[in-house]
Amino acid sequence: MCAHCGHEVVVQNPTKLGAISADMSPEQKLYVEMNPAPNTTKALLITVFGSLIVYSAFYVPFLEYTESSSEIYRLLAVGWVPFAVIAFMVISFVMLAQRLTMVMSSERALKVTYLTHSTPLSTDQDINEAMLMIKDKAERINDTTVAKRVVGALARFKHTRSVREAEDQLTVYSELAYNQMDAGYTILRVIVWATPLLGFVGTVQGVSKSVGGLAKVLGGDVEDVSEITTALGKVTSELAFAFDTTLVALVAVIIIMIAMTIVERADGSSLDRIEDYIKTQVLQNLPVKVGALKGGQNADL
Repeated sequence: MCAHCGHEVVVQNPTKLGAISADMSPEQKLYVEMNPAPNTTKALLITVFGSLIVYSAFYVPFLEYTESSSEIYRLLAVGWVPFAVIAFMVISFVMLAQRLTMVMSSERALKVTYLTHSTPLSTDQDINEAMLMIKDKAERINDTTVAKRVVGALARFKHTRSVREAEDQLTVYSELAYNQMDAGYTILRVIVWATPLLGFVGTVQGVSKSVGGLAKVLGGDVEDVSEITTALGKVTSELAFAFDTTLVALVAVIIIMIAMTIVERADGSSLDRIEDYIKTQVLQNLPVKVGALKGGQNADL
């Protein structure tokens, strides 16, 4: 029995996450269909292969057609650090592109009218038909965010006949969506944290080599001045590599942070617009006078 409204609610327990059993209610089957088990392996493969394609598309022609004596080649293709920094940068942009695709999908869903004031919601059958109609519309536009909130609110309203309970259900969906959005940027925040450290590692490595080379020059018996000049040139090249790695890493992390901020703001703004949509397209269109529903039983609004 629900502690809020006093109605008896039967909770089904599917044997497998994402599976549909014969004893499920129609809205439970609909919920499972619209909320499939997350395929993390597929998402990971898309990120990996997408990153490999972009990384190869950048470095293959770059190494082929860029002069090894040029400054840009020295910045991006000398030592292992630039390759690692660019890899982090590519992974970040692929992940941001995936987030942006999800945002664009949600924006398309906001242009669809799932529920109106004239939608019949007087009986359980009416609500079931409305939920099926919403599911069909969502599948046509590939909506995986907005429609399931509307269906969840209708399912809650069907069992409780309370607009307040439907609003509480939407609040749960809202909090979950914001938490999922925040979790979706965790790996990107780790990359933003790790990229400058890669640059500092390259700096330490370059300084260490240059100091070691300088020690050999000063501590050895050198008879020819040209040998000293050659050794000092190698020392300075190691110092140049040391500072170049920091430069590349800092520039990369600035670009990643700017792109992440833009996408994250768009993501948050999209969730805010979904909240407004839910208030105008769902809550305001639920029947307030529910005394005639469920055989004339009164319900808490």
